[in-house]
Amino acid sequence: MRRALLQCDGASAPASLRLQDWDVSERIFHRGSKANLNLNIESPAHALLTGLEDRAADLVRIAAYVYAADQMVSRGGDADVFGDNWERHFTMCIPVTEPELWGEKRVLRLLREVLRFATGDSWTFQFSRSVPNERQLPFHIDPAVATSDPDSVFLFSGGIDSLCAVVEAAFLQGKKPLLVGHSPAYHIQSRQRRLAEILGDRHGRWKPFPYLSVAIHRMGSDPRDYSQRSRAFLYASLGVAIAHLLGLNETMLPDNGVVSLNLPINNQLFGTKASRSTHPKFLFLFNQLAQVVLPKAPILLNPLWSRTRAEGLEILKKAHLEPLLEETNSCSHPRALTKMRPHCGICSQCIDRRFATLAAGLEQYDPGDRYNTEVFLGALSEGGARTMALSYARFGAEVLRTPPEEMFCRFPELVDALSSSYPNQRHVAEALTGLLQRHAAGVARVMEEQVRRAAPLLALRQLPTTCLVRLYISDEDVQGVVDFRPNADYRQVWLRGQKFELTPNQARVVELLHSHRLRGSSSLSQDYILVQLDIKSANLSQVFRGSKAWGKLIVRSGGRGMYRLNF
Repeated sequence: MRRALLQCDGASAPASLRLQDWDVSERIFHRGSKANLNLNIESPAHALLTGLEDRAADLVRIAAYVYAADQMVSRGGDADVFGDNWERHFTMCIPVTEPELWGEKRVLRLLREVLRFATGDSWTFQFSRSVPNERQLPFHIDPAVATSDPDSVFLFSGGIDSLCAVVEAAFLQGKKPLLVGHSPAYHIQSRQRRLAEILGDRHGRWKPFPYLSVAIHRMGSDPRDYSQRSRAFLYASLGVAIAHLLGLNETMLPDNGVVSLNLPINNQLFGTKASRSTHPKFLFLFNQLAQVVLPKAPILLNPLWSRTRAEGLEILKKAHLEPLLEETNSCSHPRALTKMRPHCGICSQCIDRRFATLAAGLEQYDPGDRYNTEVFLGALSEGGARTMALSYARFGAEVLRTPPEEMFCRFPELVDALSSSYPNQRHVAEALTGLLQRHAAGVARVMEEQVRRAAPLLALRQLPTTCLVRLYISDEDVQGVVDFRPNADYRQVWLRGQKFELTPNQARVVELLHSHRLRGSSSLSQDYILVQLDIKSANLSQVFRGSKAWGKLIVRSGGRGMYRLNF
């Protein structure tokens, strides 16, 4: 574990700390000639100077210092294959307005807990009193924003999920969201601003759409680490501080539920290598901290916590705003990409985006030729690209094979999403299980369709051996999903190479079970099946009397009278 001492804006470290041996010892300044942290909040024009109250300003400053420190200490880099140096220990010396408040045991515990969960690192803090003339954190806010009468703050990344959440609030629910974007780079700010302008044009009532740009980033040398797991804490602190300043009760940090849970899809994604930026536990811990620090603190919420990304995209379809999808970007490797191909296609975000837009039927607004590598048909280089794509597909297949009642045993990380304060943990657990099953069903549907589309190229052996389609159909870990293949009317079905000939009623039963499986419901009751299909039989075994499919294709599933397909 690497140990780092960070002294921020002139805060001195006690002698006991200065005399220790540190792997990294750095200073952070956001003012003066030695400034290496930009800390500025502004809107596009007509700036009006105002300021946060001391505690909210302290929260934002602490988050900004943490964000800068996170990038100053390497996690070991690509050479650290096994993640031995992933975890770090930070000691932060920070000037604040109320050192007595921030030094309280409860506040320190909550601050350390939320950062520990978000980053996977350990954090200790030494707080000192700040100089009076540096206490106020300036916010340059457009008068149009101040007078737009917003009812909530939406943290706006310019990606799919934040766009969908804003569209739902403003266009379908009649709310007045204020968009707040964090812009560590110019191209991100410009994308956010363009989307805000388009939203204003489409909406009509707000033109331009209320939008604040937050420019908080390191200056000078390149970061020593790019993982930026602390960005979630910075983003949340900004949103809650601005909502507090405007007297609002809610701050929205939108992300689809599957990404929020971010279960490790392969053994290489240990600890917080799987980001926790909108994880339910992160939101819970952050809200606890905010409630202690700020009087009547706005609550931080994720409006998409129970929806898949494909389900979030249904919002754009309901609002008839599908073309806005083309203005979003999800890629985590944007460097060296072109305007015509703004997505790399091989990072986890690009792969998830591609599957989601296909599952939602929006391929015309997000075609494969907009990706530098078309993941289904393009050659995937050995290492990260190939592993990520195949792991994504394997994860979907594994979820589909896991009975709902075994989901928490198979993925124990799900327990972290259940807070002891929830009044109905069973309801939340069932919602999370259903969310994962629907996501996995969408992945299976997309893969089935992509394999079907690629059949002519497969027959002619014209596909790269390392494209996802070929890797998928030859991979043992996903054979259970690939090897179920019905014909158009389900009268003939193949399961793991065995062919089943079915009567019309048997075919209808299999089709119903398959359609529900793809929507996330792997098991159906006998009574439901018979009533739904209006089949006049006493039981399903009578429908399948004499058929090899009974007990091989159709099997019992847990409870009495429950049945599922055998994959």
